[in-house]
Amino acid sequence: MDRLAHAFARLATVTADERYGSAPATLADAMSSHPEMVSGERRNDLILMRAGRGDWVTKVGAEGVQAIGVRSRRLGIAIKVVDGNARGLHPATVAILDQLGLLDAEQRAQLESWREPVIRNYRGVATGRVTPKVKLEKRS
Repeated sequence: MDRLAHAFARLATVTADERYGSAPATLADAMSSHPEMVSGERRNDLILMRAGRGDWVTKVGAEGVQAIGVRSRRLGIAIKVVDGNARGLHPATVAILDQLGLLDAEQRAQLESWREPVIRNYRGVATGRVTPKVKLEKRS
């Protein structure tokens, strides 16, 4: 996961690379300029990159993985839901972005439905809610 976070930090911030030239910057610019081409409509990469207003480059992966590169902070984030169930991925992502101080009031509003999504049964009746239990700790 640390290598994935590192890769997304580089993708989001490197303008020229000795090995790949300007390709990473071109890719990151294309992803943030056209996030609908990354994941399609109403999908998490589109929603996150729109909320990031050009500052975030994101891609969801299989089995509950989300990677985010943050240009302004020169930061990479990699999130993995251990059991691979994607229903916990959105709340964890919002909690992490918030704990890192990356969300302003408008972004919080855009991602509010992800913060603690309601679980509904087959009849549409609310039966619970997904609540993130993520707490970032600073390593020394």
